[in-house]
Amino acid sequence: MSPMRLGRRALLAAPAVAIAVPSRAQETRPLRIVVPFPPGGSVDLVSRIVQPRLAERLGRAVVIENRTGASGMIGSAAVAQAAPDGSTIVWGNIATHGINVSIYERMAYDPVADFAPVTLACAISFMLVVHPSVPARNVRELVELSKQPGQHLTYGSAGSGSLPHLLTEMLKSETGARLEHVPFRGGGPMLIDLVAGTINAVFADVPSLLPHVRAGAVRALAVAGAERSALLPELPTVAETYPGVSGTAWHGVFAPARTPPETVAALNAALVAVLREPEIRERLLGLGAEPIASTPEELRRFQAAEIAKWRTIARAVGAKAE
Repeated sequence: MSPMRLGRRALLAAPAVAIAVPSRAQETRPLRIVVPFPPGGSVDLVSRIVQPRLAERLGRAVVIENRTGASGMIGSAAVAQAAPDGSTIVWGNIATHGINVSIYERMAYDPVADFAPVTLACAISFMLVVHPSVPARNVRELVELSKQPGQHLTYGSAGSGSLPHLLTEMLKSETGARLEHVPFRGGGPMLIDLVAGTINAVFADVPSLLPHVRAGAVRALAVAGAERSALLPELPTVAETYPGVSGTAWHGVFAPARTPPETVAALNAALVAVLREPEIRERLLGLGAEPIASTPEELRRFQAAEIAKWRTIARAVGAKAE
């Protein structure tokens, strides 16, 4: 099940969850949300939108601490080692708790065993775009163009093992497309070279690409999620043409392993309630992040499926962190 469908189902069921959770009014210690990425990125922005309303729901201070480095693994490791007392959680994502385990030879934490899932938080759609010089108007045309004799098409990524890399390799595996990988050190340099025409195509998140699409600097072909993007409802998904190709950048909230179930339940109820608020939903959608939520067990199953999915692709192409 896609994170968006899972989230909508959980959001509808959220009031029943909230009623069933015991009161945690006696908890007065601040809640520390570790954001394992720098300020200004999507993980940081989404967590800061949720922060003040979460504090009101919990009746306690909520502070955000950016602990960055190693593709989010430094901050995540710190939470894995924190006391399981409900005072520390990590705002993780598809990298920290989904992909990294398949592309790094060594990690300071186990993304499953060292954490107690709390809830999915949001999903950010990715989009396949090409430079206007590429004469393809949809995904099928790009695939067929890449197979023509004499063609040499390139695609960029934010580095080996990144979601743009693995998504494109998934497309190549499903279709036989011939696209040469050009890795960059981050999404910013990748987009600069795409707009300049140095590379031909990329998968990247919709919020980053949307200004370039609207300016005519790049041409949008499709979105990568299982469902169309609310920001671009007229744009088809890749899966509408090639059903085996889909992927979404998701955020998930995790506590240290062995956190008491009642504490996890209280955090889950508060977060789900905040994500259901119309104002919060509107602000997140404005960032290109669709708010979602889940039960802890649903997040556990979803995370396991994501790890298996991306491990298969990473092993097939030999993706390793550089």
